[in-house]
Amino acid sequence: MGLLWNRQVIIMTKKLLFLAFVLIGIMAIAGCDVQQAGTDTTQTTTGTQTTTTTQTTTSGTGVYTEVSFSEDTKIETKAFSSAADVLSFIQDNQGGSSYQYNTFGRNGGVMMEETMAVDSASAPMVAKAAAGSAVDMDYSETNNQVSGVDEADIMKSDGTYIYTVSEKTLFIIKAYPGKDAEIVSTIKLDDSPQGIFVDDDVLAVFGSSYNQQVYKTLSYIPRQGMTFLNVYDISDRKNPDLLKEYQFEGSYFNGRMADGYMYILTNTRPEIRPIPMPYVFEDSVRSTIAPDHIHYYNIRYDDPMFVNIHAIDMSDPSKRNSESVVVEGSQNLYMSEKNIYVTYTEWINEYDVMRDVMEETLDPKLTDDDKALIKKVKSVDNDILSRSEKESKIYQVYMNYLYSLTQDDQDSIQDDVDAETKDRLEGYKYFEYTVINKISFDKGEVKPVANGKVPGSVNNQFSLDEKDDVLRLATTVNQRWSSYIKSSEKSSNHVFTLDKGLSVLDSLDDLAEGERIYSTRFIDDRLYMVTFQQVDPFFVIDLSDPEDIGELGQLKIPGFSRYLHPYDKDVIIGIGQDATETGRTKGLKISLFDVSDVKNPKEIAKYVTDSRYASSTALYEHKAFLFSKDKNLLVIPAYNYNYQDKSENYNGAFVFDIEKDKIELRGLIDHSSGNTQNYYYSPSVERSMYIEDLLYTKSPDLLRINELDDLSSVKKIDLDYSNPGIKVY
Repeated sequence: MGLLWNRQVIIMTKKLLFLAFVLIGIMAIAGCDVQQAGTDTTQTTTGTQTTTTTQTTTSGTGVYTEVSFSEDTKIETKAFSSAADVLSFIQDNQGGSSYQYNTFGRNGGVMMEETMAVDSASAPMVAKAAAGSAVDMDYSETNNQVSGVDEADIMKSDGTYIYTVSEKTLFIIKAYPGKDAEIVSTIKLDDSPQGIFVDDDVLAVFGSSYNQQVYKTLSYIPRQGMTFLNVYDISDRKNPDLLKEYQFEGSYFNGRMADGYMYILTNTRPEIRPIPMPYVFEDSVRSTIAPDHIHYYNIRYDDPMFVNIHAIDMSDPSKRNSESVVVEGSQNLYMSEKNIYVTYTEWINEYDVMRDVMEETLDPKLTDDDKALIKKVKSVDNDILSRSEKESKIYQVYMNYLYSLTQDDQDSIQDDVDAETKDRLEGYKYFEYTVINKISFDKGEVKPVANGKVPGSVNNQFSLDEKDDVLRLATTVNQRWSSYIKSSEKSSNHVFTLDKGLSVLDSLDDLAEGERIYSTRFIDDRLYMVTFQQVDPFFVIDLSDPEDIGELGQLKIPGFSRYLHPYDKDVIIGIGQDATETGRTKGLKISLFDVSDVKNPKEIAKYVTDSRYASSTALYEHKAFLFSKDKNLLVIPAYNYNYQDKSENYNGAFVFDIEKDKIELRGLIDHSSGNTQNYYYSPSVERSMYIEDLLYTKSPDLLRINELDDLSSVKKIDLDYSNPGIKVY
């Protein structure tokens, strides 16, 4: 009796799951009839009156494929022509992350009468001093990935002054000579700075903003917040002068500077609201990104995201060009000397596949009246029937049909759907893809140029590199778990070369099965790659012929490297963690790899901490890494917290003597303030830099200055971010 009862429970559970899947699938069907809505618009403007004629075209749902566009289809970009055009696109492509705007009762909930203005239109770490600073000073720059492309950071220098942010305060510090170092001015911000740029006598600071004064001018609360940008004239370092202030809708994504232009990127989830374009505030004057500056691809969108790129001329910050590209999420940013690459990971969802199968299975069985009703509901404009209202009505039609069937008929449909879903899923080699959006830039002009896709997901920005118009990238395809087919037991790693149109030229597949990529570095015609599960395979990949790439050699050692940096063309520095043969980590590790014989790479030197609890910010933030070959210098943040023996704890920066074949610890610059009991909660060193013969290390509330040769203390500067400073707003 117990066995029979258990069997009945299993059968009933399976049926309930099937009906639940029907519910999930049907609720998605209403929004899937239109996968891409474009508009062919002719707009004629006379004086202040605009007449717009719009013809809407749609493409229907097709069989779910491995890619969101056919490989035979040329990927093209289009620009919107009106706010109505943008709104129609959002309504037709809204996913789980698209929002209805919420006024919270402000302005009576009316927004249509607002009048809007619309916009027109591894690098070396050594630098020379900027104009106005000491001439020919030897000082370090941000550890940038690409030469000529400066990355936003929280600490910059021009050889005489250091510019840095802590909490909501920007400090301008006269840094050299060290004995005379002092804070010359502070700027108190109402927002949270996340990066700065300095170009001669111009400084820009930017980050996340939650400015209530800005919010009060809107009829809704921006769900992704705002990003602020303030630009200052710092020709008088003691009295910075605010030149321009911006507020951009969207969460801060990243920032780069090239050829005198800074590019501030924000992410905005589309919202169904009367004015759907992302907002821009320039000196409190409100506008939006113009519709014809918002670009989209002729691909399927399931979860659209606006990546907004604001290009500002540092020499004249009133010159701004704001462009937006509609992508599907954004996770990583890589910027070469002429292109911006925004990537995200896309997964094939087996429930989406099942949904398509279910629709194809149930539709032919419906009565003609039911089919006509569903077609009628789908054709209604979204501003008349919301997506959820359509889903509810269509769901009821399918449910009425299913409830009219016998139990045997329901079981038969379930079996058919399961079998067809299984067949389709077995036809997919990969369930995980990296989607690549390529956007060109040139002195503030920004233009989307290509879209592509390769299997797997990228680790970080160092997984991509561009050389001679060829994009090189490395991905990991993770283990696949499925309810319908056999799950893959092992992950795998892949290397691809793509042409300027993002078509694959060649690939190297299934490297280090069962492991995943921990670090990559492209240097000239080679890729150095580290994977890890229990031991550290260090790969050397030949990329000299983009159409015929291959593995040159590999080395297996315990542990792994999370960041790779060139010492020179024959030696690579790796920073990571040591590990046992079983993969158990046991300490911070710095390695030197000799790759002069590419077929036989060797670990020729290493440093491993005594404590297994030691770690460093440089493991996950490359801008915390300071290296100078000429000075035989390597500096990284270092901290250790051992709750069993607090006497071993430290918090500061490791300073190493490093040469081509050896690495030795020179000493520790302490930032602990002598408190050995609370290292776990103490702010760690964030950045370090050198000016001439002095080393500067910064934690949130302290800047230490030490002699490079013997690390003797020169001076320390307290960064008191409670000081009111200069108010910005």
